[in-house]
Amino acid sequence: MASPTKEELPKVSSAFKNELEKFDAGKMKHADTKEKNPLPSKEDVLQEKQHHELLTGVSTFNKAKLKRTNTKEKIVLPTKEVLTQEKVYERKQQCLQNLVGFDRSKLKKTVTVEKNFLPTKEVIAQEKGAA
Repeated sequence: MASPTKEELPKVSSAFKNELEKFDAGKMKHADTKEKNPLPSKEDVLQEKQHHELLTGVSTFNKAKLKRTNTKEKIVLPTKEVLTQEKVYERKQQCLQNLVGFDRSKLKKTVTVEKNFLPTKEVIAQEKGAA
């Protein structure tokens, strides 16, 4: 690839050229440069080494050394006591719901008549004889 000729290079405007020529570098503020490329600490190197060893250990692991295992799934069913407690709780909840939702307007009016039966002479005599 050949280098471009002077005519092929991009043109810079004359205003920009004038600004560059008038620029005074003395007006710029001084800035200290700090290199921020610290070397890793001993702990960082050790941690990275352990991580690398772990990854290589996993990737080079021999699966043939593994033994076959059979798993047993155990399903624990609730006991009779737990079931009865749940049933009692459900019944209580249902009764509470029925009480809360009870509509008194559906009740019929009733008249209460008090009846006081007095004992007969024979009943009184039997009670006296038994005592």
